[in-house]
Amino acid sequence: MLLGMIAARAAMRAPEQNEIQRLSEKDSERAAAIALGRAAERTHGLPLFSGTIRFSTMSVPEMPEFLPERPLLAIVEDRSGRIGFVALCPNLLASMIEMQALGRVTSRPAQIRRPTRTDAVISAEFVNALLEELGRELSGQSETANYADFRYVAYLDDPRPLSLMLEDGNMIRLSYGFRIGSGGQRDGQILIGLPSDMVQPQPSPRQKLTQLSPPEPEPVAPPPTKTLAEAVHKTPIALCGVLYRRSMTLKAIRALQPGSLLPMPNDIIDQVRVETASGQLLARGRLGEKNGYRAIKLQPIDSASPEGPAFAQPAESTVPDTAQNPDPPPPLGDLNQPDPFRQSSTEDDLAQPATRSAGT
Repeated sequence: MLLGMIAARAAMRAPEQNEIQRLSEKDSERAAAIALGRAAERTHGLPLFSGTIRFSTMSVPEMPEFLPERPLLAIVEDRSGRIGFVALCPNLLASMIEMQALGRVTSRPAQIRRPTRTDAVISAEFVNALLEELGRELSGQSETANYADFRYVAYLDDPRPLSLMLEDGNMIRLSYGFRIGSGGQRDGQILIGLPSDMVQPQPSPRQKLTQLSPPEPEPVAPPPTKTLAEAVHKTPIALCGVLYRRSMTLKAIRALQPGSLLPMPNDIIDQVRVETASGQLLARGRLGEKNGYRAIKLQPIDSASPEGPAFAQPAESTVPDTAQNPDPPPPLGDLNQPDPFRQSSTEDDLAQPATRSAGT
């Protein structure tokens, strides 16, 4: 008998819980409709009449089933880098353009075309306003995401790359069906998809105590040590490819004009030099082409050439040993000979001082 009374009590409470849930959904739909109308009126002065509004969830593979035909996909992102989207139908885009160009919505059908960058610029303000209004109207409802945290960052004209950009898992889906214009001339659709884990669960008492306790300091890893060889190997060095060098007189250089021809040997393609910025020869090569770029195929340097091998070091030191073979002192000039650096360097000039002294 007791079990029967408990079952009857539960049956009486079930309709009450269903009614409360239905009223909560109606409040959310009403708030979403107010946010849509306010955002359209504030950004473009566009009158919208809300129809069907649905809150649900969807997976990333299911997303193409809910998208409008040829939508403009506005990519939105929050501060933590999570990505969502707002899909706008072509009728809504055409109505926004007509409101800016004509000031009213016409009754002619919108042209189905690929969205452009201009469409994205026109609709970016509306997308941000809609997310802001949804965040304000739906604040405090734990079953919805915080729409106000997202902002427009980019757009897509093709829905195929969107599946690769979104994170795996379920998404919160908000779909709009509405009429556009003062007379309801066109039907419009909007689909909003945001990550479903935006609402963080409340921490348990044990987690609260863990959060209040000071965190343990993380071990600091010692900075990586680099040897001198590693630092030298990573040092950039500029290389120069020299095709040909020739000496010219200053007169010939001044005579050069646009269109002048400089004769060169026939084998310069096989004699390309690879040098450092200071002129040190590193290698020789042949001038060619690789993957659309000019390239030099390196060749070994002949050790018998005047340059010799690159970075060649002498086998024995050529510095003389001054301790064993001291250099002789430089010869002194003959004082009896005339000084060639003086103007009066003749024998008569050298004899004048003696004559004067004898006359005195």
